[in-house]
Amino acid sequence: MKYLAFPVLLLILLTQFACESGSKPVNILILSGRNNHEWQQTTPFLEKMFSQTGFFKTEITNRPDTLKFADFEKFDVVLSNWNSWPENDLRWPAETENALLGFIKKGGGFVTFHSSTSAFYNWPEFQEISTAAWIIDVTGHGKPSETRVEISNNEHPVTQGMKGFEILDELWINASKNNKFEVLGTATNEGLAQKGVENQPAIMVAEYGKGRIFHTILGHDLKAVQSTCFQALVLRGTEWAGTGKVLQILSSE
Repeated sequence: MKYLAFPVLLLILLTQFACESGSKPVNILILSGRNNHEWQQTTPFLEKMFSQTGFFKTEITNRPDTLKFADFEKFDVVLSNWNSWPENDLRWPAETENALLGFIKKGGGFVTFHSSTSAFYNWPEFQEISTAAWIIDVTGHGKPSETRVEISNNEHPVTQGMKGFEILDELWINASKNNKFEVLGTATNEGLAQKGVENQPAIMVAEYGKGRIFHTILGHDLKAVQSTCFQALVLRGTEWAGTGKVLQILSSE
């Protein structure tokens, strides 16, 4: 079933906008190098996805633990595809942790997806800027399956004009909830619906200081990340986190 038309048309529109308006590209820093979810495949794909639009300029670091504030402040938004699972007690140097928090507080954007919030369980401030982390003995999931995403807020810039869609993905159940985050969309699958399990928060946003944060529980593996609907969602969420607005245009098909 077709819920959202995206691929070629949106890329053309984005590229045309970036070229004709002469607008400054949104600068993204992708944190990578470690994750229990195919980061060696998903990070290069994300870089290509952003770059092809002509709307974003992307850099990758595989050593986020070495970053200082001067490294972060060169960017509009930081996207994390990093976690240390199962070493949940792992922390970055204090200078790096404070640099990330300072970057966001001063207006920088922060984007996470799927498992990249399942980190730094003993870093209280990280828990303030993240949500939907895996909780041992509480959170669970089945095999990747057709997951139905419903948009619950069509007024927010990220989801304005978006329709519900289906994606082959791993749906987490009972992940952590940070009440500071506003839920823009929820997700379920046939198995959960048959059991009467409520829809799970799937698309979330928050503010931290002057900064904006976007998170989605979607994006388990390369196949999920390649979904045109996932791409549209993350492109829009990243633009909003980095600039506070969304100029990207969705196809009406």
